[in-house]
Amino acid sequence: MLYRILWAIPASALYTGRDSEMPAVRLVVRGLDALKSGHLDDAERFAKDALETARKGRHSLGEGMAALLLSNLYWGLGRTQPALDLARQAREVFRRQPGPDQRHNEAIAVLNLGLVYHLTGEYAGALNEYYRAQQLLANASQHWVTKNEMEQANLCERLKQWTDHLTERLTESTSHERALTLFLPVHFVDGAIATLWGEYARDASLLLDGRTLRFIPLRDWLVLTTDCWVFPLPDDSQVHQLIQQQVGEDGDYILAQPGEPLPDDPFYISVDAQGITEFIRQRDGTVIATVQLVRIIGGPGPAQYRPVALAV
Repeated sequence: MLYRILWAIPASALYTGRDSEMPAVRLVVRGLDALKSGHLDDAERFAKDALETARKGRHSLGEGMAALLLSNLYWGLGRTQPALDLARQAREVFRRQPGPDQRHNEAIAVLNLGLVYHLTGEYAGALNEYYRAQQLLANASQHWVTKNEMEQANLCERLKQWTDHLTERLTESTSHERALTLFLPVHFVDGAIATLWGEYARDASLLLDGRTLRFIPLRDWLVLTTDCWVFPLPDDSQVHQLIQQQVGEDGDYILAQPGEPLPDDPFYISVDAQGITEFIRQRDGTVIATVQLVRIIGGPGPAQYRPVALAV
């Protein structure tokens, strides 16, 4: 089975509405695209430009969106204090926005602030924000239903389910589990749901098939921002031997991002309509080929993937 992981970037759930063509909002969208692609410097530049543009133009909605995007970026980089400052700023901006549509954005901002509190170990503050976000998301969902905006309503319901899970983690889990850094939702292609968390992949875990798996980055660091796919490792002794040699540990799954492999990357995944035809490329250029008939979601093959982490 092939799974797709959707990283949680709260700013990507914001509602732009009639402001979508405003200069600051367009910069925020470009920043989001850069962040999802892993281009963190570009994402920060676009977000800062959006914040400055919004303030100069007295566009408060754009200011809140830019602040929220910067907050997302900074907690992803471990810069918790500016992430917290910007999260509070974004919440206040959206709290002052008139109209029922903006209760959606206020909910996103409140949820984001709760995540930052959670990340920094301020569990009481996180719970307060999560409880507030639950009510705001419920209200926003009902508002979108009355306007027959079912896509927005469904988004609010999914975010509310995620917030419910976060709340349960803080109220029912042990202190060790509470210390985990960041919770991100994972949606399987067949509709099942698991949970992924971790500010960086080296501190992350994946709940999959009833087991908790650790992430071992295949490079020095990995910020969890872009879409990834999970490939089960083939039942091939050569594959597992090579992974053990390269990574120092064996595993059960490979997380990969769409795109060409990096020049010095010994791992490689190629997918066509028949399934996975090439899984790992050795240092000498030869490929260990194992055909697996898997259902590819998200577009026709052939497709190439750059593995980024091992799930152990």
